[in-house]
Amino acid sequence: MSGGPVPRKSSNLLKRRLKIAELVGRQGEIKVDDLSALLGVTGVTIRGDLNYLEQQGYLKRSFGGAIATPAVSALPSKYESSVSVQPVDLLHKLEIARQCTRLISDEETVFLGQGETCRRIIPFLCEKKKLRLIVNDLQHVLLAEQYLHGKIIVAGDEVIRPESLLTGQAFDDVIQRSTIDHCILEVSPPGANGGLMINQSLLASSYQRCFDKAANIISIFDPVCEISGTASMIGNICQVKNLVTCRFINEQYQQFLSEVGFNICYSNNECFTWSNRNLSGE
Repeated sequence: MSGGPVPRKSSNLLKRRLKIAELVGRQGEIKVDDLSALLGVTGVTIRGDLNYLEQQGYLKRSFGGAIATPAVSALPSKYESSVSVQPVDLLHKLEIARQCTRLISDEETVFLGQGETCRRIIPFLCEKKKLRLIVNDLQHVLLAEQYLHGKIIVAGDEVIRPESLLTGQAFDDVIQRSTIDHCILEVSPPGANGGLMINQSLLASSYQRCFDKAANIISIFDPVCEISGTASMIGNICQVKNLVTCRFINEQYQQFLSEVGFNICYSNNECFTWSNRNLSGE
C-alpha cells in the first residue's frame, strides 16, 4: 500500500508545537498563559497544541498547562549491558531527530525503521520537498500523513502485534524494487565485534536487506535494544555512514568510534553526529 502527496500542516504550526515540546521538556512544567504570551497566540490555540502533543506522547496535560512526560524507568537488573542503562529523554530525542534530518535532502527516498526516536524525525521532514518515505511502522504512517509533503510507502503485509509493525514478502518486495538513499534505524550500541542489533527478531532479515540496499545508513544508538531478550543482529558498524548519539552514550563509546574510523561532524554538545571516514571520503 502506498500513498501519494498529502497535505501537510503549516510550517508555523509545526515549529510552534516543537517549541512547546522543547520548553516543557526543559522546564518540566509550563502554563498556558505563559506559552500564549511567549508564542503570541491565544490560549485556545495553545490548549489545542497541548492536546495534540499529549496524544503524541510529548507531554502530559496538567491544570492550566502541561508537564513533561516522565522518563522511562530503568530496566530489570537481570539484563546486562555494556552501556549504563538510562532513558533517552524527550529533549535528546528531538535533537537526535533534528540531526538525522540534516542528513536528508529534497527528492530522496528514505526508509525509516521502527521506534519512538525514529518517529520524532517525521515532523522535521515537513520542509523536505518531494520526499519518498518508506515505513513499516503503522504509527509512523499516522504522523507522516499529517506532516510529509511527498509520497508515503507502507511496506509489509503481515502485522507484528502488539507493536503494529509490518513484515512479510510485501516488505521485501518494496525494498527490492526501491532505490533507497537513506536507511534510518534505531540499533544497539555495537559490541566488541561491531555488531548492531535491533530488539525485534522478526524484522531482522528484512532490516538486513535495507542495510544492504541503502546507499547511506544512518543509525541511532538506543541502549534498550542491546539488552532486550529478543535482540537480533542486522549488520555491522562498518556499514554505517552516519550515526547519531546522545551525550551519555557518546561518553562511553567515543574512543571505540574513533578507533573504528568515525569522526564527529556535528554536535550541539548534547547530541553528536558521527561520520564514517571510510564511507564519506574524509
